Order: sequence, then C-alpha cells, then structure tokens
Amino acid sequence: MFQFIAHLHFLLKATNQHGVHSPFIYNYVTKCLYNKEKTHPNKSYNVVLKSIAYFKIKTAFVASEKLKKNITTNLNYTKTSVDFGYLNYPDLDKFTAINYHNNTMVFVDNIYSSKQTKETWEQIKLLKNVTVTVDVFYGAAVFFRKEQAKEHFKIRL
Repeated sequence: MFQFIAHLHFLLKATNQHGVHSPFIYNYVTKCLYNKEKTHPNKSYNVVLKSIAYFKIKTAFVASEKLKKNITTNLNYTKTSVDFGYLNYPDLDKFTAINYHNNTMVFVDNIYSSKQTKETWEQIKLLKNVTVTVDVFYGAAVFFRKEQAKEHFKIRL
C-alpha cells in the first residue's frame, strides 16, 4: 500500500524533459533516459545500463552481483574514485563510503519500497555534497557536480 500511495504522489509532482531547466539534466533525460533502446526488462537496471553507456563509465562500485552480470561493458570494479556507484537500497553508511569525484553518478535503487527507504533517500538528498538528483520512482541518480546548484528532479519514464 505504501508503494501505491508513494507512486501517486510521485506522479502528481513528476515532470518530463520540458520541466527541466538544467542543460546537464535535460541532456541526460532526453539523450539517455528517454532513449527508446531497451537494455533490460527491469526498469532500474534499464536506467543503470543506459547511464553507464551514456556517461562512458570506466570505474564502478556495484553492490549487486546480479547487476554485474548484466553489465556488458568492460568496467573496472573498485571502491576508490569511482565514476559510477550502485546501491540496491538507500543506505546512508554505504552511500557516504563511496569514493566519488565531481563527475560520479550513484544510482540508488528501491527508494520507495518502504517508509524507511524513503526516509533514508530524503537524508541522502540533504547531504551537503549531493547537488543533483534525478528521481524516476524505481530508483534515483545522484550527482556531485560542484558547478551546479542543488536541485532535485522527479522525472516520469
């Protein structure tokens, strides 16, 4: 029941590319997320795989062996200075342990699976180093871009 109500709230507040005024996020949404190519039936994995290709990711921290099996590009899996991070659920300790840089993207999956995960997601968004988030309901992309103002987007897929 929680997910159903959370999804209704999400749909009421979410927008498409026309509600995005950041050139970086507009390009990410239109050229990556709205790319018609379907890379995986799981919606979160589909976003992750498209994002890895779009940003030409080289190093990654992925907390899911199942996802690693679906990644076809040659990535260097490490915990130091990663270009991409993936967390199965919002986890503040794991999130803050990721060694990110200005162009790192972290995808946090299952952000609305329960009240607790939603609360943890809200705490992640408030972190000082988090500047941009793109919430697609199933998960969210987090960016640490110093040159960008703090913004949070809800995008319908």
